[in-house]
Amino acid sequence: MQLKSLLSISLLGSAAMQLVAQTSSKPNIVVIVADDLGTNELGCYGGVNVQTPHIDKLASEGVRMINNYASASMSVPIRASLFTGLYPVRHGSFQNHKKTYTNVKSVTTYLANLGYRVGRTGKDHPVNQPGVYGFENVPGFTINCVANAAPYTTDGIQEFIQRSGSQPFCLYVCSTNPHMPWTWGDASKFNPSTISLPPNIVDNAKTRTEFCKYLAEIKELDNEVGSVMEVLKNSGKLDNTLVIFLGEQGPQLPFGKWTCYNYGQHSAFIARYPSKITPNSVNTALIQYEDILPTLIEFGGGNVIQGLDGTSCLDAIYGNTQEHRQWAYGIHNNYPEGSAYPIRSIQDKRYKLIVNLIPDVEYYCKYVNNPTNTTNMWASWLATAQTNPTALFLTNRYVNRPAIELYDLETDWWEMNNLAGRPEHAERINLMRSELEKWMIQQGDKGVLLDYPDPESTSMTAPVALKSVSDINNLMRASLNGNFYLTNDIIIPEGTEWIPIGASSATDVNPQAFKGTFDGRGFAVKGLKINTASNYKGFFAQLNHATVRDVDFIDVNIKGGAIVGGVSGVILGETRVERVSVSGSVEGDTEIGGIAGRVGTDATFPGYNIIQDSYVTADVKATSLSTDMNNPSCAGGIVALSKGNTSSAYGKINIRRVYVSGKITSEQKNHAAGNAAGILTFYDQHKYIKMEEVLVLADTIGAATSNLFFSRRGPTYADFELFDKVYACSGILLNYLNTSDKGRGGEIPDGVINYRDRNVFKSKAFYTDNLSWDFTNIWTINEGEYPVLNRSNISLGVHHRTDSNVFRVFGERQQINVEGSGVFSLAMFDLAGRMIINKPVVNDRISIAARKGIYVVSLAQNGIVFNQKVVAL
Repeated sequence: MQLKSLLSISLLGSAAMQLVAQTSSKPNIVVIVADDLGTNELGCYGGVNVQTPHIDKLASEGVRMINNYASASMSVPIRASLFTGLYPVRHGSFQNHKKTYTNVKSVTTYLANLGYRVGRTGKDHPVNQPGVYGFENVPGFTINCVANAAPYTTDGIQEFIQRSGSQPFCLYVCSTNPHMPWTWGDASKFNPSTISLPPNIVDNAKTRTEFCKYLAEIKELDNEVGSVMEVLKNSGKLDNTLVIFLGEQGPQLPFGKWTCYNYGQHSAFIARYPSKITPNSVNTALIQYEDILPTLIEFGGGNVIQGLDGTSCLDAIYGNTQEHRQWAYGIHNNYPEGSAYPIRSIQDKRYKLIVNLIPDVEYYCKYVNNPTNTTNMWASWLATAQTNPTALFLTNRYVNRPAIELYDLETDWWEMNNLAGRPEHAERINLMRSELEKWMIQQGDKGVLLDYPDPESTSMTAPVALKSVSDINNLMRASLNGNFYLTNDIIIPEGTEWIPIGASSATDVNPQAFKGTFDGRGFAVKGLKINTASNYKGFFAQLNHATVRDVDFIDVNIKGGAIVGGVSGVILGETRVERVSVSGSVEGDTEIGGIAGRVGTDATFPGYNIIQDSYVTADVKATSLSTDMNNPSCAGGIVALSKGNTSSAYGKINIRRVYVSGKITSEQKNHAAGNAAGILTFYDQHKYIKMEEVLVLADTIGAATSNLFFSRRGPTYADFELFDKVYACSGILLNYLNTSDKGRGGEIPDGVINYRDRNVFKSKAFYTDNLSWDFTNIWTINEGEYPVLNRSNISLGVHHRTDSNVFRVFGERQQINVEGSGVFSLAMFDLAGRMIINKPVVNDRISIAARKGIYVVSLAQNGIVFNQKVVAL
């Protein structure tokens, strides 16, 4: 063996020995997480209803943190915070069951980098994101938190610990107790008549019976803790392991889970590590779940991770300090567990401020106060409230909440006495609101806009102006999720080879998708030229859950490879293209469409893609001479190919109020693989197609199989989701090979397609008499010509395409100014969601008095809404 190889092996062996030495000296970590636990029921936290000897023993051997708070009182957001060290808005799981952003790192990355094996047993929220949460799955504990039974075994934990050898481990033991339904454990061990109920609960027989079931599951949780501790003890690793017990959030009772009240956010936090933590100690430091990951990183010997929201509280756990953070924050977005009811909170050790962002509506959670369930606990509360003033007070208070709530937790732990209206607390409220708003701004928290079915829609963000090709290159290409609009026509310099938005180069065949909004506001993109024969060509390479509207692509000259469109190579994920026109020439190998080459589906957004109120006057050509029906040569006036071979991947498309003129051709005229159609050419074995009020006004449609609306490959038009009010010019030349094989589009019987003389389509009367085209706001027509899109009332009332008339919103000292053009409406909100001013009619401009802060101004004109953040100085 050569000396160099021997030296390499020696060095590698030395490095491996160093890693073993590094990891073997590290202590282990076990984090036990309850599921919906009211901390007040634990004996070590003052509970009297259920004996919890194992959890109490853990507290007697370690430290009990008494000011630990969940930033969100629901499982997915708070567990994501536990694992990532980020607040919910920043990690993305700010609604229950909403996925974490895929670029976020978690404990499985950070501790693995420090030499740890990281495992999880039991409840697996957040689920199905191994790229973010790369836990080793350890069997033994029940995963399904709504299962009727929760048996467990510690065999998997024992194997995980023993297999570790000298390598340190971090294990999360995630119980499903005491999550509803309360069906596990022995409720008969508790006497409903003698248990002590919290003061914020209506005291009746139904509540007491159900509460005993809840206590039975807490007892089972305590048994699980005892079993885990026994495994650690028997393995000889107990005293070299930091054991943390967490209560997660409060129980699924009114004022508990799904709220920002103390009963929901206050959480048990017990830590045991004999060499560093004083037994039976108590620490009052203010802690949040976001602090736990940084704590574990420091405990494992790692450096501070920049960019995390939490900071290590190891000094507090070790008893070196009773202080950690000044403020703890809370966030609740009610969707999808009920109607929108966004809440934010801030507190120190003593006072809590709760801000209900839309207090004028009633609070509703489908798991708690569902009015259709007449046998649940809430129904019994309402019945008791008919004769019991306390019950009436509690039920009204849960459903109807004021904008501001302030509680003194030192004297009113159960938050029964709202102090917000007392003048002596006005200064405190102002301070806490100011700090809360600062936090929301820092987090990028859009308040009420986050409690929404599609909170990440770019329509919810302030739009960014594009004035030039340079702006597109510098702003739009850098933010493929952004919200952009044109302030003027964009003229691409002659001789410029356009690189589609999302592509890294002219030859990029794996481009990213644009997922934002591109609003032309009635302006045009001119001179778009492509002459590179690679795939995914168009102004965009791909559009996924995007919106493109109110823009004209004038005189495009595209010659690409496959999957080419005048607007985008591909559209998928419920993309909307509306009030868009394309003129010029779109050409390529195959899958060539006037709007898009291909339509697909994204599993996250499996609904219909929409193309509406648009037209194509471009010539569309496929040049491939393919004889392979699985790779056809196809050209379509709107879309060439609707992809799909499984129920989850069909390229669903809804095309309405569109027309096509010009020439649509495939050069393959000698084999059935050559297809051309006026609207959609090739649809891959599915029926998820809607066509309504579509007009084929082309001069020529030519291919081996040529058809007016569609050609091949799936079911006939009668199986489409919708095929209605379809029109075509009489006498359109269909150049095809064989009259005996006209494809599916040639099977449409007489009477389904409405034929008219070409001149009929050049009269407004045709559209107003037969169709629903809007000639007040969307379309306009000169008699004797085809209709075009009405651009006179776009751009928020700007009738002339000049920058000077676009809305201008700016702040001055204690004042917000808005300058527009013509009549518009205005509403202004603070970051807590309160409406400051509402003006249904404003002429040209307005000045609004405002104290120092950040506001959202919402302007509306001609059906278009424009939102912008602005700062008053």
